[in-house]
Amino acid sequence: MCGLLDKVGHSRFREFKGISLTLATIIILAVVITITLAFSYWVGGLTQVFLGFERVEVSHVEVVYDPDGWSGSGFAASGEGWNVSIGLVNKGVWDSTFTDFLVNGKPMEVYSGDVVLIDPEGRCYTSSRGLSIRLKAGTSTTLTVWIKAGGFRHGQIVSITLQTARGGSFQRDVMLT
Repeated sequence: MCGLLDKVGHSRFREFKGISLTLATIIILAVVITITLAFSYWVGGLTQVFLGFERVEVSHVEVVYDPDGWSGSGFAASGEGWNVSIGLVNKGVWDSTFTDFLVNGKPMEVYSGDVVLIDPEGRCYTSSRGLSIRLKAGTSTTLTVWIKAGGFRHGQIVSITLQTARGGSFQRDVMLT
């Protein structure tokens, strides 16, 4: 035979007793609780990824006409134009990184230096190439936009749009006064 039966034909496993019903219940409960906890942590991680959001609000806009030009932090603009200060507040749960800047729906490089974006550190951008302005969740900052009067006029409404690396688009219309 295969060695599982003794000489009389009785099973060799007859001597072994099973585990108690209480112990089996405790083991099954421990396994179920472990699986439930692992599942809840997994779902919690997914919730944070899929339910997080990017929300940047414009807190204030100030438009100042300057007939003499503007200079600051390595940039000087000759001729008249507008200095537009835009206050931004990140009220989302994710940090936002601005990677593109549009004026009237067009990239700022279309304006050949007539539109300049100045970040809080004083860096000047006349093109979106290399643009990377980070705004951490729960913080605020102020960006400055210089708009030269050549292609723009008093009373004109200009649409300013900031786009983020996550695909968010935040627009504000300002009137050049």
